[in-house]
Amino acid sequence: MANTIKLLVLLLFSFAIGDGARTKFPTTLQTSTGIDGICKSMVETQGYICEEHKVTTKDGYILSMQRMPKGRSASEKGVKPPVLLQHGLTMDATTWLLNSPAESLAFILADNGYDVWLGNTRGTYQSQGHTSLNPYDPAYWNWSWDELVAYDLPANFQYVYDQTGQKLHYVGHSLGTLMALGAFSRKEVLNMIRSAALLSPIAYMGQMPSLLARSAADLFLSEDLYWLGLKEISLGGEATSKLVDDICKAPNINCTDLIAPFTGPNCCINTSNSYLDHVQPTATKNIIHLSQMIRGGSIAMYDYGSAFQNYIYYSQPTPPLYDMESIPNDLPLFLSYGGKDLLSDVKDVQNLVEKLKGHDPNKLVVQFKEDYAHLDFVFGVNAKQNPVTTKDGYILSMQRMPKGRSASEKGVKPPVLLQHGLTMDATTWLLNSPAESLAFILADNGYDVWLGNTRGTYQSQGHTSLNPYDPAYWNWSWDELVAYDLPANFQYVYDQTGQKLHYVGHSLGTLMALGAFSRKEVLNMIRSAALLSPIAYMGQMPSLLARSAADLFLSEDLYWLGLKEISLGGEATSKLVDDICKAPSINCTDLIAPFTVIRGGSIAMYDYGSAFQNYIYYSQPTPPLYDMESIPNDLPLFLSYGGKDLLSDVKDVQNLVEKLKGHDPNKLVVQFKEDYAHLDFVFGVNAKQA
Repeated sequence: MANTIKLLVLLLFSFAIGDGARTKFPTTLQTSTGIDGICKSMVETQGYICEEHKVTTKDGYILSMQRMPKGRSASEKGVKPPVLLQHGLTMDATTWLLNSPAESLAFILADNGYDVWLGNTRGTYQSQGHTSLNPYDPAYWNWSWDELVAYDLPANFQYVYDQTGQKLHYVGHSLGTLMALGAFSRKEVLNMIRSAALLSPIAYMGQMPSLLARSAADLFLSEDLYWLGLKEISLGGEATSKLVDDICKAPNINCTDLIAPFTGPNCCINTSNSYLDHVQPTATKNIIHLSQMIRGGSIAMYDYGSAFQNYIYYSQPTPPLYDMESIPNDLPLFLSYGGKDLLSDVKDVQNLVEKLKGHDPNKLVVQFKEDYAHLDFVFGVNAKQNPVTTKDGYILSMQRMPKGRSASEKGVKPPVLLQHGLTMDATTWLLNSPAESLAFILADNGYDVWLGNTRGTYQSQGHTSLNPYDPAYWNWSWDELVAYDLPANFQYVYDQTGQKLHYVGHSLGTLMALGAFSRKEVLNMIRSAALLSPIAYMGQMPSLLARSAADLFLSEDLYWLGLKEISLGGEATSKLVDDICKAPSINCTDLIAPFTVIRGGSIAMYDYGSAFQNYIYYSQPTPPLYDMESIPNDLPLFLSYGGKDLLSDVKDVQNLVEKLKGHDPNKLVVQFKEDYAHLDFVFGVNAKQA
């Protein structure tokens, strides 16, 4: 396999030679956006206003910029500050435009009132001008990302600042993050920036696992090409495209995977889009510089190959380092990286975060997306998810469905927040057909639907300072979901809509709500609560699997053995489940364990195991109770439970109803579904029955 990968690398670079060696055809005719430019071909066609701008750097390169001063529905220019979007390696500003307007960051920001500016680095088809050179001159390509740090980025910042008179927000992807980090470490552009969001941040690259990229670096391919006279590399040229087409016609070749060996398995991109059609040229020297970083593991300026040559350029035998620790501690930074990214590796990003440990914790947010690879951050079709940061630093993902399929305007009915149960996420409400899934049903009936994802789910694994590989990240129970997650989600929806909301919870989502209501949380923002398979008292739970796990103290044993996270979808668990499912008389639809307090039968906060430890946390020897009788009597509640439910047991629910006996009878509805078990309430195909 490794030899095959290396052969593919050699083939691609060989064809890049053919594409890079310029002939009589001008480069500007090769651009995927045509001679009309990005504005006319990709922005105005979507109904947005767009302006083309030219920026000249101090070393003579003429760069193209596009400006989207307002969204489609705005009558005036964006009232929010300018935002500069900077693409990654071998791409251009189309990075931010290739998906639909609802899925592309440039359109989303413009529609939200921002004054959006799109940068194109030197060498891209949109930015091949120069005051004295042209792309046919080898001297034109005598640059690496050092020059993007020293010239391109400052020129773009200065131009936007001069045009708008305002400091700007910055969003970079991949190489666009390296440019920013390099500039910040050299104290460039700091007087013109408000904040920086760095997606798939590239800084340290020594751990990069991409076999294709690492093979190219280890084989010194770019260095060989450079000394053979190839100063430009174009992977998007005609010869390379023909090679890829031929490969794709071969049997058993899945061309949706051609990107994955470079970037990692992207989870969320639209595979029908031809992202490869927009690949741009870059300088061979730039690739050499990146290869040096992969081999060396540091962030340094271009290495000219000998102490003598480096002395000529730097007055020292080795290239100067870009010092990440010198980035001002009060610069607001947002870093987002993915667990499947083969270019911005998890360990490399953690190295960067370690260098930033002196940063003001209120000015640094680090988000980890377990299922994201390199391109998901810019091409993911779920780009418009709503992030929510809790008071204890967890970054939660929310999805919003503002209207149904037939509605021309946003839902005219109040917002509804749907909260899933244990070991699930927001897909709970979407897995059936639209006619059988509550989220779709509510949206089609005019509600503004919001879907929550608790901390720890794959969609909500961000944190301002921790990541899921840190045991400290998992130091929480449902107490924290009550105290932080639910209030944060409520507050976010309330702030976004200006309206009180209805709440629907299932299983753990009901326990979160009952706990919050008993502590007088979120009551100023709620209209009503529907609790499906309500979990409160659990002492009567008849589920043999769940009760056995509780009575055997299995979760406690795992915790003290160092296992802070339980993933029922992991490889080892999957194998165990497969083996169990092969046994006679086993129905695998019943393999569900809640891992919550069952033994005691009460609703109390986490028990730290001793009076001494509980005193430390609660100033009392036993954990405080969540008092169901303290829930306001006038809060509209709907409880629905099932006769076949082994987790939300009939006797336990009746115990809860007994605690609510003082509730206003006009504000409490209790429904019993004799034939329903735990999952019927969210996955039942008869969900739309009246």
